[in-house]
Amino acid sequence: MRRNVLLGLVISSGACLLAAGAGCSDGATTPPGSGGSGGGGGASQSSSSSSSVAQSGSGGMTPGDDNVSCDTAAELFLDDPGLQDTLDPIDTDEDFYKFKGMAGQAILISTDAKPPQDEFDNTYPDLVLTVYKKEGGQWVQIAENDDPFPRSSNDSSLYTILPASQDDEYCMRVTECNVWVGGAPGCAPSADITTYDYAIGAGVIDPSAESIADEKEPNDTAAEGTPIEYAKNPDSGNYFISLQWGGFSSATDVDIWSFNVPADAVMVMGDRPVCNFDFYPGGENGSGSTATTGLIAYVTTAADPLTKLAEIDVTLGQTPSQIAVPCQLGTDYLFFMTRAAGTAAGANDFYFVNHIGTGSNPLEAAVNDDVAMPEALKPTPNGTTTSYFVDGDIDMAPMDIDYFSVDVPSGAATVSVACGGHRSGSGLRGLKVSVLGANDMPIAGGVSTETAQNDLFIQDANIPAGVTSLKLKVEAASQDPNVTSTFYRCGVHVSPPAAP
Repeated sequence: MRRNVLLGLVISSGACLLAAGAGCSDGATTPPGSGGSGGGGGASQSSSSSSSVAQSGSGGMTPGDDNVSCDTAAELFLDDPGLQDTLDPIDTDEDFYKFKGMAGQAILISTDAKPPQDEFDNTYPDLVLTVYKKEGGQWVQIAENDDPFPRSSNDSSLYTILPASQDDEYCMRVTECNVWVGGAPGCAPSADITTYDYAIGAGVIDPSAESIADEKEPNDTAAEGTPIEYAKNPDSGNYFISLQWGGFSSATDVDIWSFNVPADAVMVMGDRPVCNFDFYPGGENGSGSTATTGLIAYVTTAADPLTKLAEIDVTLGQTPSQIAVPCQLGTDYLFFMTRAAGTAAGANDFYFVNHIGTGSNPLEAAVNDDVAMPEALKPTPNGTTTSYFVDGDIDMAPMDIDYFSVDVPSGAATVSVACGGHRSGSGLRGLKVSVLGANDMPIAGGVSTETAQNDLFIQDANIPAGVTSLKLKVEAASQDPNVTSTFYRCGVHVSPPAAP
């Protein structure tokens, strides 16, 4: 889930960019390690299915512990409250469930083990969910989830559209992270787990629910765009996150969505509004979508649907991309989902995407193009780390260069930098950041360049002894002639030595 951590390192707004229905609520805290702070869009969760999973430890039926394979799986019914069970022994147990469904159904499968007061409590299981279809009498994996996307908990939740399956039967496996990957460093020690109970449920996603929409064909022209829905939480007054999904009838199908972020949607404003689209990873290790290459998303104004403001190939890279383009509230825009030329159609090509309007990081000053006169960034306390955030523009790449300075607090030992440009939809190509020390020269390990496949990320570069201030040099190799936006956003994090 490295990309989700990176997003928190890049933005300061702390926007609750959580999967609809995944537990994003007022006062939700930023996941550990994300480095975010403050408040952005003030989003709340939406109700995305006609049922909800029973909470662990309350209600629901409990199957016997003979559900050890898909062939002996306990039966679960879509839209029922769900089932409760126990992973015991925690370091070997796997539980299986089967349900009846239909090809083309959009469903949400949810689990619950972590307590609501701490969704990352290591004394509870870190659940992993795997989904199978039946093909030729054999069970074949189609989708999987470790943590929800974006990462709001260690409780798995999976959005998928069911493919055809023999006898309309589907199977799910629930296990603990250490069993799933054999005790990899990404899992908390199973010896720390003291509570083994969990709950699981599944339901058909209801497109008539607030802020939920499935694409409606025909929608392949600007005039026919499916509207993205916005709705307010009556309890908080904040807007729900909007969830959209759609499919491709062919390799040349185009889905167009229309959207207009309400003028009151961004309640805690940065220096400019940002329109965000976050894409659920596909493939058998993600949502199950077979659209795993050449999935293109872009944004235009409704007034000029031929000029791209932002564009991204959702499938490039080891971590999910996003669109986070500066925009104007109360303005009509179009959001396109399409396939790259020459991409072959798969058996079950679909997508899920979250949308929300937020504020930005603090915006760069007008003049900061002289290394001798860098713009000083404002520090943000973040535990033992001091963080700095900025949004900017490279107006004429490669000529325009932006310089910033950050103070190095006493006792700080390392600096990390995460930036988004191309992989956030910007037209900038080859975004590059250099951390400059003495004599305005890059420090060791202090240079990183973004590509279509790779995030710009400098991790724990050592700060030279005696340095009390660092400079950032931000530049880009070029501007994509087909994408007009020139934005970037960065987070800089100065930290003390790691604990031994």
